[in-house]
Amino acid sequence: MVEGMDINLLDRILHAMDEAGSVRTLVPELPKGVRPVHLRVLDALSRTRGDDGCARVSDIGDALDMRMPNVTRAVREMTDLGLLDKTADPSDRRVVLIRATPTGEGYIRRYVVGVRQRVETELMATVSEEDIDSMIATIDAVKAAVGKACGR
Repeated sequence: MVEGMDINLLDRILHAMDEAGSVRTLVPELPKGVRPVHLRVLDALSRTRGDDGCARVSDIGDALDMRMPNVTRAVREMTDLGLLDKTADPSDRRVVLIRATPTGEGYIRRYVVGVRQRVETELMATVSEEDIDSMIATIDAVKAAVGKACGR
């Protein structure tokens, strides 16, 4: 134990990080088969798509800082759910483009834009931007320290 450190400090830190992660469970109940990662993909699509409504799968992965196999799996699931359409880029057949279907667009409006606006309004009325920045920096530092201690 580090001298002067509360013996329960690590437990409190890990509990707080679990609680922070559980915030995602507070979004409205999702339709059957739709997972939070699907909303993240729709969010990234809404931010990265061009005027034609399409985005490259690789751009979605970059925007989410996700590995391509995970993005590809989510896109396949979302295509099966009728949320996305996939096409090959006419200028480079190796590039996969995705576009939200009308159902996917509805999910973007309801679960991505709508929830984001309500949360941001409440958050900014309750917590200062300085506190938010401090929280983010603290979480990053704790994650890095725990990762280093655990050899990751």
